[in-house]
Amino acid sequence: MSEELIRQELDPAVAALLTPENSLPTVSDESYMLLKEATFTGPALAQEAAAAHNVTWEDHTIDGPNGPIEVTVLKPAEFKGNSPLYIAIHSGGMVLGDRWTGLGSYDEFAWINEHNMIVVTPEYRLAPDNPAPAGVEDCYATLVWAASQAEAWGLNKDRIMVGGASGGGGLAAGVALMARDRGEVQLFAQCLIYPMLDDRNATISAQQYGEPYGKIWPRESNEWSWNAILGEGHEDREVSPYTAPARATDLAGLPTTYIDVGSAEMFRDEDIKYALRLLESGVQTELHVWRGGFHGYDGLGTGTPVADATTETRSGWMRRILT
Repeated sequence: MSEELIRQELDPAVAALLTPENSLPTVSDESYMLLKEATFTGPALAQEAAAAHNVTWEDHTIDGPNGPIEVTVLKPAEFKGNSPLYIAIHSGGMVLGDRWTGLGSYDEFAWINEHNMIVVTPEYRLAPDNPAPAGVEDCYATLVWAASQAEAWGLNKDRIMVGGASGGGGLAAGVALMARDRGEVQLFAQCLIYPMLDDRNATISAQQYGEPYGKIWPRESNEWSWNAILGEGHEDREVSPYTAPARATDLAGLPTTYIDVGSAEMFRDEDIKYALRLLESGVQTELHVWRGGFHGYDGLGTGTPVADATTETRSGWMRRILT
């Protein structure tokens, strides 16, 4: 049987939405600057969504390990106190996007109102201009700063969470490892949405979903991004698990974890393996592999059965752990 025949087929409803306008070109030396400009979202759409959901909006500048970090803080307009805190880390392979990228696409606005939740999203430094560990250090500094606002904001310090999608999910996993090891903030949960965890690109799914099969984020984009983050030759070097969490040798003591991923994308196998290792380490972990989902299918395919089931299941997990 050929390699092509054993690939998972795309869900037809979301595959129909893969028009040229909705597809992201492969990241390369030639395309990077154009993609960086194109994926700089800006606050307008997120501010509009916040207003529609009766969510308040604050921008702050905090001290980071190598300079100031811009962060946005979202709170329910009818704030009741004793709130869970969610550090939302944006997607973009750690090389693209801004703190508004995808904001609201992963149910954050619904969570803010349903759970009286405070969401904080950082403008972390991107590679290649700022290679590792810049991004994860900025995200961790945001977590520490936000947790320090517990009294002023009325936070429930027993309900502090971190999460993100794709590159943001990889950074969230790195922040969770860092928080465990440094002991400054006790995390309650991590929500890893098709996270980018392994710089080595050696899994079966990574090989299956290169061009032209890896929709939105093929292996070639991933290889370029990891080279930008870590420098060429990283596959054969020792790499910090804070940057590439799949490199961690010890996953014990991490917070309860949610992981989801599509069956038809390159991150599938590294995410499944990470979930299995968490379970083997005694970490309460929930894993969902969604039939026919390509990278980012849930955001692109809103209104399709598989995308809606994905977001509903993710929100159901959040509801169960918080009530």
